[in-house]
Amino acid sequence: MDVKPVANLQTSLEANLQSLDSKVQRVQEVELQKSQREREKLSPELLEEALKNLKEKLSMLNTQLKIEIDKETDIVVVKVIDKQSKEVIRQIPPEYVLKIAKYLDEIAGLLFSEKA
Repeated sequence: MDVKPVANLQTSLEANLQSLDSKVQRVQEVELQKSQREREKLSPELLEEALKNLKEKLSMLNTQLKIEIDKETDIVVVKVIDKQSKEVIRQIPPEYVLKIAKYLDEIAGLLFSEKA
C-alpha cells in the first residue's frame, strides 16, 4: 500500500475545504452588506427631516426650496426659488425633461390604443 496518494488526497481535501470556507465567508459578507444597505434606505420620516434641514440652510441664502409632483407625468420636481424675485434659480428635472416625458407618455398611449 502506497502512503503518498493518501497524503496527497488529504492535502487536496484540506485545500478544497479552505477554498469552500472562504467562499462561504464571502457570501455571508455580501449578504450582510446587502441587509445593511436595505436598513439604511431612507424612510419617509428621515427624508422629511433631511428636507427640513435643507430648507433651513437655504433660507439663510435667501432662497426657498419647493418640492412638488408634476401632475401630468407624476415626476417629483425640485425647484430652488429666489425669495425676493420669486424667480426659479434651478429646477430638477428641467422643464424640457418634463415635456419629453409627457410626449413619451402620449406616444406610448397612442401605440397601445392602436394595437388594441
